[in-house]
Amino acid sequence: MTTPALAPHDTQETIATIARLLHHAAARAAEGAAAQGPRSVGHVHALGIHLLAAETALLVPREIDPYWPRPTQEDPTELLRIAEQLARSVPVNDTTVGFSSVVVGIADLLREATS
Repeated sequence: MTTPALAPHDTQETIATIARLLHHAAARAAEGAAAQGPRSVGHVHALGIHLLAAETALLVPREIDPYWPRPTQEDPTELLRIAEQLARSVPVNDTTVGFSSVVVGIADLLREATS
């Protein structure tokens, strides 16, 4: 069974949702890293999520807020998993140029979080 193609506006909303999830995952991961102490591996992981969130936000049109509303989930790994699931629904076409690096980044961050 194939996934139906998203309309361009729906695609942009989905990418904005992914940016929100990543932004809040970075904030939660940074809080956890702060509890681990200075120079922890958690700090590097939180920074990686933050960088990917910023990269994703750059793909969102100006009229859509890539930071609000805040997701209700608090666990950074769960937020990454949700972002990964949503990323699978984003079509590869001229309107999503640059998004493939976000997909790869999410997969890499999830691998780091679960290893």
